[in-house]
Amino acid sequence: MLFRNPLLLAGLVGVLIPIILHLIRRQAAKPYDWGAMRFLFDTVAARRRRMEWEDFLLMIARCLLISLIVLAVARPFVPPNSGIPWLFVLPLALLGVAAFGGSFVLSSIRWKWVMRVSAILMLLGAGFLIWKEKALNLERYQTSERRDVAIVIDGSTSMLLSQNGQTTFERAVKEAMDFVKDAPKGTAFSIILGGPAPELKTGTPLTHRADVLEVLENLEPVGGAFRAHDALGVATLSLAEGRGSNKDLVVFTDLQRIGWQFDSTTSWANLGDAWEGLPDGAKPRLLLRSFAPPEKLRNVSVTGIEFSRDVVGTDREVAIRISIENTGTEVVTPGLMRVTIGEEELEPKGLGQMASGESSILDYRYQFSRTGPQVIKVDLDGNDDLDGDDVAEKAIWVKKTLPVLIVEGNAGASFFQRAGGYISLALAPVSEKEETFVDPRVIDAAALTREKIDNDAVIVLADVTRLPASAAARIADFVINGGGLWVVAGPKLDPSYYNSWSGGDGKLMPLKLGEMRLPKNGVQAAPGTFDHPVLRLFKDEVGQDLGEAVIDGYRYSSNLVEGALSAARYSDGEIFLATRNYGNGRVIVTTTPLDARMGSLPARPSFVPFVHEMTNWLAGGQTVDLNVRASWSPSLSLPGGGGLKAEYRSLENRGENMNRIDPTIDFNWGNRAPEEGFPADRFGVTWTGSLVPPATGEYVFEITVDDGFQLKLDGEIVYEGEEAAQGRSSKVELVAGKPVVFSASYEEEWGGAWVTLSWERPDGVKEVVPASVFIPVSQDESRVILGGSFAKDPMGGERDVAASLGRRGKLLEIDGSAIPGEYLVGIPDVVQDLMLGEKEVPLVVEREGDESRLEFWNEDDRRLIRREVSLIELKSINDILAVLRGEGFGQEIWKILAIAALILFFLEGFLARWVSKSREAGEELKVDFDQRDEVSDAFLKSAAETKGAKGGIA
Repeated sequence: MLFRNPLLLAGLVGVLIPIILHLIRRQAAKPYDWGAMRFLFDTVAARRRRMEWEDFLLMIARCLLISLIVLAVARPFVPPNSGIPWLFVLPLALLGVAAFGGSFVLSSIRWKWVMRVSAILMLLGAGFLIWKEKALNLERYQTSERRDVAIVIDGSTSMLLSQNGQTTFERAVKEAMDFVKDAPKGTAFSIILGGPAPELKTGTPLTHRADVLEVLENLEPVGGAFRAHDALGVATLSLAEGRGSNKDLVVFTDLQRIGWQFDSTTSWANLGDAWEGLPDGAKPRLLLRSFAPPEKLRNVSVTGIEFSRDVVGTDREVAIRISIENTGTEVVTPGLMRVTIGEEELEPKGLGQMASGESSILDYRYQFSRTGPQVIKVDLDGNDDLDGDDVAEKAIWVKKTLPVLIVEGNAGASFFQRAGGYISLALAPVSEKEETFVDPRVIDAAALTREKIDNDAVIVLADVTRLPASAAARIADFVINGGGLWVVAGPKLDPSYYNSWSGGDGKLMPLKLGEMRLPKNGVQAAPGTFDHPVLRLFKDEVGQDLGEAVIDGYRYSSNLVEGALSAARYSDGEIFLATRNYGNGRVIVTTTPLDARMGSLPARPSFVPFVHEMTNWLAGGQTVDLNVRASWSPSLSLPGGGGLKAEYRSLENRGENMNRIDPTIDFNWGNRAPEEGFPADRFGVTWTGSLVPPATGEYVFEITVDDGFQLKLDGEIVYEGEEAAQGRSSKVELVAGKPVVFSASYEEEWGGAWVTLSWERPDGVKEVVPASVFIPVSQDESRVILGGSFAKDPMGGERDVAASLGRRGKLLEIDGSAIPGEYLVGIPDVVQDLMLGEKEVPLVVEREGDESRLEFWNEDDRRLIRREVSLIELKSINDILAVLRGEGFGQEIWKILAIAALILFFLEGFLARWVSKSREAGEELKVDFDQRDEVSDAFLKSAAETKGAKGGIA
């Protein structure tokens, strides 16, 4: 507890006034030695004790009254995070005053000094605690001539709450501007706009206040969640560039809990370490200016848009599910919800009254009429306090066709005895003239090695016994790059082969397959176990149709791999369908053949939609996802593999160079130049990047070249040849998933030119080293830029776009902080072929539904922060300025003291009145005037005491 006006505490000397008055009154009462005193002695002796207690209480009341008035005028306050509770210090001081004043009333010498010593000790203790609090306060709020301050303003959706015609964000900006205007001289400011990704608006701290005020004036909220921890990290980097000896962070926020990473103690510990490491040991303080949320909140938000399947075409309707939730505290009746797809507006729908916490889902069914990227926009008339979460967008790429390759493993049997027969029939169009979305083709397993699979979306292995090594490697790479694989485990399948089938992301199968089992009465699929998005349509009544089919045989299975799911089971508990993600692709295994040999499942009406849903889900890995999470520099992943950075140079003209990305080293230029305008002879190529092995084991590289070639891995020469030749390297041990630095150089002199780099993998497969294992950056690089363009963000601003290739694959990266909403992204020419020739595509940065569910800090959150950093919570701009000036501030308690003084004033008056009336009434004494000759015993005793006191003789 400290005081804003400590000099006024001198008024506590006024406590001596009632003490002095009491002493004067006692001195005025002198004893007189006359006869009537004999009569009065009897009366005084009876009343002395009661009068002393009355005077004691009056003295305490009057001293406390004066003390409370003086303390209230001195304006005591409690500093934030005070370690000395004022509810202990204040009563201790008041008890000391009361004991000191009351001691002057007591007649007992012993108790008088006990009270005085106790009072002095209590007053000294209270004074020491106040001094200690002040010392700690000065140490904490020390100031200096130069100070760097990073101002972080929360620009999230929840800051758009409006009160009294002004949003919380507008209040925060206004207070920040007032703070900058009134801050002490020598203060430098940096401005960070918080949101899904923080944005540094000023670079290094600025001292010119007009520039800082201009930046603040132009701030606009970005929406989404406030990633506070990221914003504090950016602010820390900015403070490190400043020259001030003291540093502070001021955060304006509504204390919405999401984004503060309170579940990660490590993150806060790392932040504390970073602050400890700032120059000159200037560990900053976290000054938090929070805005209290409204007690009553009316808010309905759009929390999500979902499609019934990942891959959508123009062949049939797709279900669109829109989730609405009342995240406020009051009952709300929202208006109409409008849904727009492209330029077409669907029929508006109403929701009706929604109670607090209630959620609702509105379903639309829509059939797209054109292919390509499109955006679904939802606009809800929320009739609430927060408009920022009443809109939502979702982008989808509508495909023209879905090519499916069905590999038949039982080609010699009749059509309906083939494992792929019913699948191909379910996917085939009704007539040859009818356009269909799914484009199936069926081949024999023996033809798989010659078949091109690069343009397929899904491969179905229908009871295929085994695969040639080259085909197995190609399919594994196909799945890693986003393709879908459906393994139908029939009676001809070799379980030991499939259980050992591995690729670049480990084993392909989601589970271990066993022998066939033929139950006596068969089994059924159990719809109650359908626990996967691919089976969503069959979980309820539709699924009962599948559950009625009798399945006569299936394969035992066990040991789901990590990340795999049991999507459906039979009625006896064994696995019917298992799924897993593999690389960028997806894998499904059904443990029964889907033909007439093993039951009636293909004859059920639900079989056709079942097959379509399976293929649609499998093809989802190849879909370009146009919806991304909010982050710094929102990025769109592009299809296609990796490659190597290639530098082409002329061996004669040093200035003639060309740089590009080559997917593989597999060229036969003959007598032609590598590219128009480049020489056909006397040139060299250097390929650099990283190689990521798909499997662990020994590799042998094979080189077919004319003329010279050198290969290095991790800086060591693996192969070197100077003339046209076909050579092999020695065995090289590589570890799956561990990148090695790759470098290869080629030189062409005269005549024909060709070069091919192949390898023999640990599983015996021989192939050209594929693009999927190459990354065009080394360990010291992050990416290589392929091209550039521009994008328009949701606020109409123009952003730079870069097409890059790096460890994360091919990306379209939008420069700057993410603003939730729709972007229109221009596609650089160099990657337009990967986007089916599209020149512009929409990109949606998703809004976070949790931002609308207002959950605020609790005491555990505060304790977590205070363990690592100095947190000071502030209630006004004046408090922030007081911190920077080194002044004390905190919660004032003078009103409590004033109220206590007022109450005590009336109590003292009531007590004084009661004492006065008591003494006026006196005490009734019975005096007997008739017996004149008798002297009372009481008189004789009193006279004896008087004689003894005077030392005289009667």
